[in-house]
Formats: sequence, structure tokens, C-alpha cells
Amino acid sequence: MHMLLEKTFLNVDVLTVDVRVGKAAQKQFTDLAKGKSYSDALGKQIADVAIKTDDAIVQLKFAREVSLDQWMDAVKENLQQAKDAGLITAKVQQKVSQGLPTWFAALKDRGYKTGDRVLYRVRPDSLRTVMVATDGKILVDRLDKEADAPRVVMASYFAPGSDFRDLLLKSLFKR
Repeated sequence: MHMLLEKTFLNVDVLTVDVRVGKAAQKQFTDLAKGKSYSDALGKQIADVAIKTDDAIVQLKFAREVSLDQWMDAVKENLQQAKDAGLITAKVQQKVSQGLPTWFAALKDRGYKTGDRVLYRVRPDSLRTVMVATDGKILVDRLDKEADAPRVVMASYFAPGSDFRDLLLKSLFKR
């Protein structure tokens, strides 16, 4: 899945998002979507599979400079939507929201620059988060083995109303 996130009424390109899932989820996507056009009902089914997958890679690539505070605010909005949809608990939402400034402290003054990437590797028992600067330097490399860590990322991208859900899902149907 691939999408470009545009923000504000001026449609400013902010970042691209690429999501790749493991073979089991790919097969479920194919079984659900084969020969069908996109619909909200089908999108919900595919989103449910994506949220539950325990094998995925998500990459954000920044198309412009974004401050750490702006990025954390956007993450918190998507966490709220995931909580509102019952995909994560309030306790998990609070823990992640409060942890962001510490986990991404290396970016406090720098923020994100054009071309920077954030990669999430979702595994059954862990979530690895890596932030790679445009020069290839790794500024954040975090491994989280909390039981709910893998689900948080996928839930925030595929929760109803998130900035990402519809564009990612519809990208599966584009040729």
C-alpha cells in the first residue's frame, strides 16, 4: 500500500507512507478483494486484516520539514482515533503519547527533514522503530517487546478516520 499525505487546505505534501504486509495478510487481502471494486465495507474487512497482522513493514518518508511537536501531535490524533474505535486501550494510548518525547528525544531540536524516513518493523512479539536521516545516519533505533506494541502501529494507520486509512486501502485497488 502506498499513499501521499497532504495536510492543510493548501494540500501541502507532508510525507509518503508505504505499508508491506507478510504473506498471510497478502493472501487474505487477495481473497477478500479479488475481482471486486473498492467499497467502504470491503475496506473495513481489509483494514481489519491489516490491524491484526503481526508481520509488516511501514515506512514514512518526509516530503518536507516537520517539527517533532507537529509529528507527535499527528501521532496522538491517530492514537485517539484508534482508541475511539476500540483498537487500543486508553492505557496504551496514554503510555505511547507520554513516551513519544523520550523515545524521539534525538529529534527535539532537529525535527524531521525532507527525505528522512521512519521505519516500523511489526513482528508477533515486537515492534522495532528506526529513524534514518537523509544522510543515512540512524537517529532513533528502538525495540519494544510490550505485548501490544505491534498492534498500536497498525491500529493507528488503519483506524476509522485516521489520516491514512482510506488512501492506503484504496491504493490496493489502483493499477
